Amino acid sequence: MNLALFGFLTGLHLALLQFGYLFLLIIHVTSTYVTYALIVIAWMTGTLVGLRWRSLDRRAALGLGLLSYYATYLLVVSVPLAVYTLPCAALGVAFSGLWAGRFFVVMLPYYGRADRLFFHENNGFLVGVIASFIGFTLLGRPFLLWTPLPMAVGLLVQLTGIEWGRAPAAPVEVDAP
Repeated sequence: MNLALFGFLTGLHLALLQFGYLFLLIIHVTSTYVTYALIVIAWMTGTLVGLRWRSLDRRAALGLGLLSYYATYLLVVSVPLAVYTLPCAALGVAFSGLWAGRFFVVMLPYYGRADRLFFHENNGFLVGVIASFIGFTLLGRPFLLWTPLPMAVGLLVQLTGIEWGRAPAAPVEVDAP
């Protein structure tokens, strides 16, 4: 399995989720700076928890993030402008951020070096940002509804292929200052 492609697609998936949350909340809850700040803080919280939660299975983190996205989608579409949707959405965003943290912990041994891992993931993220704006502009809410599912399924399939077909590289030694 191609590790560069997996890193790229992970970045793409994470960008689609983040901007999907942003568009959903702007449309159905509020379009203030608080919404953007909440998404960033909740995502970073989920990422930090994902980095530290060693017993969290990688498939569970990816699946929980997708499930949280669709639960948030259903909530904000069903009950627009309700006061409680913003805190519930923040929880969903944090759960989606778990995979971002687990990805770096789990995949670093396969890549061998952090710079390669970040390079491929960041390239995918940048393409995902552009794709989110173009996709939402051209397709609207159906883009937000249908895009994350095939991305997550593809990542699960690739993740299984990586685990079956390739052993991790030797652990990387980091010199302490």
